[in-house]
Amino acid sequence: MPRAKNYLTPAEFAVLGLLRRKPAYGYELQRSLSGSTGLGLVCPVEPAMIYAILKSLSGLELIDGEWDNSTYPPKAVYTITGEGELRFQTWLRRAVGRMREVRLDFMVKLFFLLEEEPESAKDLVEQQLEVCDTYARDIQERMAEVQPASFDYLALGSKLSAACHTTDWLNECLRSLVKIGEGS
Repeated sequence: MPRAKNYLTPAEFAVLGLLRRKPAYGYELQRSLSGSTGLGLVCPVEPAMIYAILKSLSGLELIDGEWDNSTYPPKAVYTITGEGELRFQTWLRRAVGRMREVRLDFMVKLFFLLEEEPESAKDLVEQQLEVCDTYARDIQERMAEVQPASFDYLALGSKLSAACHTTDWLNECLRSLVKIGEGS
């Protein structure tokens, strides 16, 4: 079943973000998405997957690839298209809607914003805090409507716990970003 043209994975957005910096070969992109620091810490991608991602993004016309024959063996060098840039920018500045998206999608966004626009990183964290607060209030309302100690109550409690811990972490992020902005 083909996926929707408007859906991209966090790894695909990470590749778009890396190509915004500079054109790159598949191997260079894979190195940026492996290891225990930077993007590799939150969005690790296996070597073979990079080429699947590049093929997908190319098919959606979000990147272009040209052969560089100055190396042996020749390698494809990839660049982001105008449409790819637009999709990336639109995605980058939106808070995520689900708690489970914070540990991957949100973190990839934060990686690029911290590097390029620290003030926008602060704005994104503030937006995400609002989303988490709304989510937690909705869960609390639902919990009040179900039988205590039921499975639904326990499952909703798990979701509320995740929202509360995420809110605590986001508040710590915000404090850190404010200190960075103050030059501390």
